[in-house]
Amino acid sequence: MATKNGLRIYPEKSTGKSKYRVVMDYYHPQEERWKQVTCGTDSTTKKSLEGIKNKLSLKVEKILGESGKSKTGLTVAEAMAEWLATRKGAVADGTHVEDLHVVRPFVAQFGRWKVSKVEKDHVKDYLLALSIAPASMKNYRSRLNLFFEFCEDEGYIKESPVYRLRMPKHMETLEEKKKREDKNFTVDEMRMLLTAMETRADLARTEETRQNNWRKRYFMEFQFLMGDRISESVGLRGQDIDFDKGVLHLRTQLDVVNSRSGSPKLKTLKTKHSERDILLKRRELEIIHWFIERNDEDAEFIFLSEKGALMKGTVINTYLKRFCDVLPYKLKSSFVSHALRHGNVMLQKELGIDEQVIVQRGGWSDTQMISRVYGRHVTPVLLERADLALKDFSLQNSRNIHEKTDEIWDLRRSKRTG
Repeated sequence: MATKNGLRIYPEKSTGKSKYRVVMDYYHPQEERWKQVTCGTDSTTKKSLEGIKNKLSLKVEKILGESGKSKTGLTVAEAMAEWLATRKGAVADGTHVEDLHVVRPFVAQFGRWKVSKVEKDHVKDYLLALSIAPASMKNYRSRLNLFFEFCEDEGYIKESPVYRLRMPKHMETLEEKKKREDKNFTVDEMRMLLTAMETRADLARTEETRQNNWRKRYFMEFQFLMGDRISESVGLRGQDIDFDKGVLHLRTQLDVVNSRSGSPKLKTLKTKHSERDILLKRRELEIIHWFIERNDEDAEFIFLSEKGALMKGTVINTYLKRFCDVLPYKLKSSFVSHALRHGNVMLQKELGIDEQVIVQRGGWSDTQMISRVYGRHVTPVLLERADLALKDFSLQNSRNIHEKTDEIWDLRRSKRTG
């Protein structure tokens, strides 16, 4: 048994659904005695326990009659408000914003229903009626499942209607497969794009437009080299960088939703794993200094327009789409800033950088995101490396094949860099 933040934590019984059982004591004035409320959890981190404490506090309030509602009579809107209250503070701000985005349409349709009256088929019909991508469908289903599990834990329903819900399996089409695989830029493609941006920047009619186009060009190069989220890049400030050591201390990002023109706001990063210290490469530092030299002396942020306004993701995406003709074989949907992040991951894989290092630099919690999303691209360099490894393979020479392949690959890489 351990005690943290006024909560007692016990290992859950083998028959329980969770790893731990959390207990909070409270005094019942009507009964004139101390009582307990409990809930299960799989995590005992500080952030998780804060959310659990909020959840248990709400339980106490309901028991003491402050809610005034019967458990079975609660509406979806009322139960959802409780669930969101327990989630706020227990998850990252970005996750909470996504919670709100996902559940709003559900509350709009079912808000007045008794939560106990919502059945499996109602949820299934609702999800199938949404015009969203298959990946988003999983996200919506997952969040609704979390909500109904909360209702089950609170005693509002006997069992989550999502628990036995089976959705039709989506078969990826060739068009969807091509769109997914196309959303990245190789080193050669990036070089062609930047060259075209330089040429067209100098053809601008006014000096201000010319300078702004050069700023966009350098910003995109920085994005490709860094591979961070665009909200992290546009929110960078001089105080986030230790210029003596060349280290970026990434702790905040731009709050895109609440920021206004001339009044930018920062917020915490997407998750705790997103907080990271990154050793900046020489070229990245050169680009940062290029901006600082051209910004006003009192400018707080780094990536600004010629008039001192923050770079915007929508502006960057619109500008990038102007260069679709440079790579006519690529889909127009691939010309977005996030494709630069995908390209950075593939560049690191081509260089043979360990996946744990890629995860740390990119701000993910584990390698699943690399293998599931970013790592599903296959670049010409990776194909060439595979061909070299398999070309002369046989059971007889398998002992020497790795050594030979490494020698050939090192030779070709030295010719490229030389």
